[in-house]
Amino acid sequence: MNAIRIRKENQVYSAEDKRALAMFNYEEKAKREAKVMSDLSRLVQRHMGDELGPNHDPFGAVKADGADD
Repeated sequence: MNAIRIRKENQVYSAEDKRALAMFNYEEKAKREAKVMSDLSRLVQRHMGDELGPNHDPFGAVKADGADD
């Protein structure tokens, strides 16, 4: 009877450990994704920052030098 109780306790602890590990993995993944998004945002800002302004249209046509309108 005592062995059954111990086995049940181990099953409960295992479920709690799995839940804790899943939460830890979720939080770590969220941190990594936030860092990637931050890095990507800085990269875009660095490369396009000069072009960005209040009237910037990212889908607008780029005019070539000397092109007639």
